Amino acid sequence: MRCKKCNSKLAPHDIWCTKCGYQSPVVRTELSAMRSLKQSRKNLAGKITALVPPMGFSIILGVIPIVALAFIFAQYLDNDVDTSLRLILNLSIKSILISLFVPFILIPFACINRKQNYELSMSEVIKALKLYPKYFYFSILNSIIISIFYLICFGFPGFASDPILRLVYLALINYLIAIALPAPVLMERHQLSPFKALVKSYRHFGDLRWNIYFLALVLGLLNLLAFVLLIFPMLFTLPLALYAIRDYEIKLEEFELLDYRI
Repeated sequence: MRCKKCNSKLAPHDIWCTKCGYQSPVVRTELSAMRSLKQSRKNLAGKITALVPPMGFSIILGVIPIVALAFIFAQYLDNDVDTSLRLILNLSIKSILISLFVPFILIPFACINRKQNYELSMSEVIKALKLYPKYFYFSILNSIIISIFYLICFGFPGFASDPILRLVYLALINYLIAIALPAPVLMERHQLSPFKALVKSYRHFGDLRWNIYFLALVLGLLNLLAFVLLIFPMLFTLPLALYAIRDYEIKLEEFELLDYRI
């Protein structure tokens, strides 16, 4: 493989040309998020029906309560926040309650990250419930980061922030999504704490951040559409999302992205 700009010879796993700094073609070919997603879908063919019970577990105990909480927050907690104390209390309640249910979505994820096949049993998920504290920590950590972003960008009651910071808030949330997406895989494959996994993802996967975000966007929209269509299709889109995230992170490791950053 050679650089398209200076024609220098590139190693198979080079992301950038070591001579001119031009991006390697592998970012759009071997490391294409959509190419990886299609391969994950192909590998899951004929196996998704066996994944329905554990996915039902995640939907009933995780997805549905979170959506219900979001509705309740919109009706009762997002109104009349007129003091700094009430704003902080509001954000704290949201963070804790949402974080209580997110682990039920991620616990099946923990099981599939310990192996590279495409099988998952309900008994494995039940055994993995002992990991609930770790994934609660992961959830609350991300919630705290989001709350800090909110306080910085929206300000406190009586201390309005610049309107442009609303757009900055959206950009920060999307950037956090791209950082957090591979973190659960790193947690299981490398036995890292949630904090260390987020830091490792931030440090090592920056070159592919757009690819990771694009994968997150596609999977998010796919599952949102499935939920709107009376939830049932999520039994098939949720496992695709979990395996696609796992497979793409493994591909990033195969290209030695964990090796050349400090």
